[in-house]
Amino acid sequence: MTLLVTGGFGFVGLSLADYFSRAQKPIVLMSIAPPPEQMIQLLAKKQVRYEWFKGDVRDAKALDEVCTTHQITKIIHAAAITAELAREIQNTKEIFEVNLLGSIEIFECALRHRIKQVIQLSSGSIFGHMGLHDPIIDEIDSPVLPVTMYGISKLAAERAALRYRTTRDLNVTVVRLGLVYGRWEYDTGVRDTLSLPLQLYWMAKKNQHAKIFHAVGTDYIYSADVAKGLASILDQGSSQEGLYHLASGQVWSLNHWLESLQQKFPKFTYQICEQKEDCNVGVIGPLLRSPMSIERIKKEFDYIPSYDQEKAFIDFVSHHEDLL
Repeated sequence: MTLLVTGGFGFVGLSLADYFSRAQKPIVLMSIAPPPEQMIQLLAKKQVRYEWFKGDVRDAKALDEVCTTHQITKIIHAAAITAELAREIQNTKEIFEVNLLGSIEIFECALRHRIKQVIQLSSGSIFGHMGLHDPIIDEIDSPVLPVTMYGISKLAAERAALRYRTTRDLNVTVVRLGLVYGRWEYDTGVRDTLSLPLQLYWMAKKNQHAKIFHAVGTDYIYSADVAKGLASILDQGSSQEGLYHLASGQVWSLNHWLESLQQKFPKFTYQICEQKEDCNVGVIGPLLRSPMSIERIKKEFDYIPSYDQEKAFIDFVSHHEDLL
């Protein structure tokens, strides 16, 4: 098996490269540009092995070339523009071209080249203002009502994927990710809001005073567990249901993260605020939502997250210290 990951030098793509390199399995990362030199050096330091193919998911010829050149057998489609309001207003068309039409190009390419398996990554952003409707979000019964152009485009892409599965016999699985944090996160230029754990780590490292809004996301999943979950779906080769949540199955604690940071960086201080206008971090971010159920992915793929918050913090700090 040779795996192609679109958006390969993004957060999830690099986590997959790390995971597959440890397993000594070939992986091709497709992106329109390489990562920063510091990230390339860190990949080399950690002996992460991968092939890079320069290309755009909107370009059918580039997709044909990478599949032929590298004899691709499976694809994880991770390329996306995660846009906040300013980019959304200025680049609405581009968001849909990449997030929706780019997905369709992947599906068509997979059919042309008889790709054995495709995983289409989706996002909890599709739940929008309905994210708190249920105490635990289910794949089927929980309502979706995306608000942002990003969320709207991701919902359209996942529904298109499932339609290809039904009508074109494409072996595609849609995986909705929880809020991801962990190794390999950096500012790629197409992901406007970096994770709150990373933003707080940067502030703690600089001995700053953080003012955080009290109501923040709680369904964070560690990046290494994302790679593990996706690998389990690839290893099985297909899916019964077609749509799965990949999250931690736990509630991420802001207080635990802040206390851990203060123990690591004693000069770091923080306060939790009731009003957003009083905050200096985490003001812009995803809408609040309940934790996503992972019962379906656990049952079918025996997926069990490896990282609780304590273990994740230790690994997170170790990785980011290597960036020095």
